[in-house]
Amino acid sequence: METLFMIFVLLALVYYIFRIIQVIVKLKQAHIFPLTNEERRTIRKHPQKITAPPTVEGQKLGLLANVAFLFFIASMFSIVYITDVFSWHQYLFMLFFLMYAYFMLPLNLVAVKQDGILIGTRFLSWKHIHSIKAVAIYKNHKFYGYSSDVNIGFVVKIKYKFGFTSFVVTSEKTLKQLLKICQEHVTVEDEIHTSESEFKIK
Repeated sequence: METLFMIFVLLALVYYIFRIIQVIVKLKQAHIFPLTNEERRTIRKHPQKITAPPTVEGQKLGLLANVAFLFFIASMFSIVYITDVFSWHQYLFMLFFLMYAYFMLPLNLVAVKQDGILIGTRFLSWKHIHSIKAVAIYKNHKFYGYSSDVNIGFVVKIKYKFGFTSFVVTSEKTLKQLLKICQEHVTVEDEIHTSESEFKIK
């Protein structure tokens, strides 16, 4: 049992480290959207917070937090492995801690690259994305009420090979530009219905 959980923790650590390294590499590459601060200010990974610049410097605090956490877990794992004084419960604790951190410490990041999309600590290549659609935020939507901008915005939902993810866009102009870029690579729902208007990607 202990060996099994040790392997799970090791695999989770390697996967987490791979994700962070991949994000850093992608951040150093040119992005094709958003290109201006005006566009970036209308995109939100979390509805209450505008995304930070899609650069290593712009994501520095989030990257440092993730690296510090990984160093802490890696140190704990090394101590447990070398001393062999803990039981499988400690490995289980580290595994849940890693899972929690991966989902609760995402970078405040959304950026379109030539070969895919960066969202938080995840890079999705075009070939792994099945479809993209935008849904208007209405009064009964869970994001309604965060701000006046969000109340009239959209949730962009991305379905990929192993699940789905989403982010908020608070401008129809930005949304049109974003979906037009994505449409060159993946299936995009070509019509958005809102309570006040309808538009097609043009």
